[in-house]
Amino acid sequence: MEIAAARTRRVRAIVLNAGGHAFDTRTGRSYSINPPAQVALLMMQDGKSRQATIDALVALCDQPSAVVEAGVDGFFEQMARYVA
Repeated sequence: MEIAAARTRRVRAIVLNAGGHAFDTRTGRSYSINPPAQVALLMMQDGKSRQATIDALVALCDQPSAVVEAGVDGFFEQMARYVA
């Protein structure tokens, strides 16, 4: 439970601007992320589930669920490494 809470705090420490740049206020690192990843990040910060994120992106991007699912999983894996 503490690990999930710490991860949530670390994800919430990332500030996203309108241009797609994400800034980690803890480490000073910055990242450039595409529009679907921006949606996924904001949903992560709001505590939305993986499936809710996939469903939202399927609707927004008009892409097959399997394509979105693979993209979301890849993004979540990257974020897990970056905010560790």
